[in-house]
Amino acid sequence: MRFVTVILITAYIGLFCDGQIKTSRPARSSAADPAKAVTNGVWGGEHIRMEVNDSGADIEFDCATGSISQRLQLDDDGRFKVQGIYIAETPAPAAVDGGLASGVKATYTGILTGSSLRLEVFIEGQNMPRTFDLAQGDQGHLAKCAHSAHQWDRPRRGQRLND
Repeated sequence: MRFVTVILITAYIGLFCDGQIKTSRPARSSAADPAKAVTNGVWGGEHIRMEVNDSGADIEFDCATGSISQRLQLDDDGRFKVQGIYIAETPAPAAVDGGLASGVKATYTGILTGSSLRLEVFIEGQNMPRTFDLAQGDQGHLAKCAHSAHQWDRPRRGQRLND
């Protein structure tokens, strides 16, 4: 009987100490929360492809491009809101003076849920945002506008694409 009491007391002390050790350790960030930012790499969906890096993101739409020059930092709810640029692709040549070539200010908001990202793009001068659902690692599914290709990128009449 004495032996059983010693075992029970030892077990109790062991469990108590184990709990104390666990509660005294500093909290670690979870794997889904590396510095609370959208994970670097390619994100894509219908009509969009976004390349995220430590300093922001480059975005390609069907008939436009976008640029964000700050990290996509998440709040406690997995949301972000950042300013950027939206540039509609047109057949007109790019600005010679190094300007934004018809670029306008845009606000990019997003909510991250696991490896899915819902992105809303609020373009200055437009009333309704454009909404996109992106998946991490997806290359995107773009239908580029015909006028966004330069004439020197197109094959000449009778020329095959591999020539």
